[in-house]
Amino acid sequence: MSFKTNYLTFLQDTFAQYNVGQIISCGDLIDNHAISRHQTETCAKSAYDELDASITRLKTYVKAFPKVRICQGNHDNIPERQAATLGIGKRFLKSFNDLLELPDSWQIEEEFIIDNVLYRHGINCSGKDGALNAAIQERISLVMGHSHSFGGCKYSANKRDIIFGLNVGCGIDIDAYAFAYGKHAKYRPTLGCGIVFDRANAIFVPMGERYFRD
Repeated sequence: MSFKTNYLTFLQDTFAQYNVGQIISCGDLIDNHAISRHQTETCAKSAYDELDASITRLKTYVKAFPKVRICQGNHDNIPERQAATLGIGKRFLKSFNDLLELPDSWQIEEEFIIDNVLYRHGINCSGKDGALNAAIQERISLVMGHSHSFGGCKYSANKRDIIFGLNVGCGIDIDAYAFAYGKHAKYRPTLGCGIVFDRANAIFVPMGERYFRD
């Protein structure tokens, strides 16, 4: 788990500013770098060390946000996918909450529909218009993460309604070894979060420069 320093402070300040009532994570809460199918960095910690670090860091988020809904991301479900490769079913594995020592008030599902807005991780919804294209396909306002580099909100209207596609960006620490693969990427991550007001109105809030000061 490699959140940018001060990302939690940024979230707390932003949620207080907009009087946020519900918190939804769009997934990839953890990275699972050591057990992913991609090449592991030579400086990487062991899978157990990464897990212990994730549990410790998450405790600060649980304390700040006692109730969260999580849309399971592709990195979150790496243990399940790797186990499935070996023919090991979910019954033999710990639940996501048990693995990360999260409270039951942190609810994880593939997606949620809340007040006519669809929340999901966004697998297979890449590119700068990924969120909007997914919203048009589903014909419902949609919020997603997954694509790190295109935080923002775009709209689509017809004669009957208006919907949005909101990419909430991310909170990753680009200097962490888990993201070394993106060092020379054409598009850099957009750090921030999203705020949904209703089914037709949302914004992306970028993480301001003042939060980059340790």
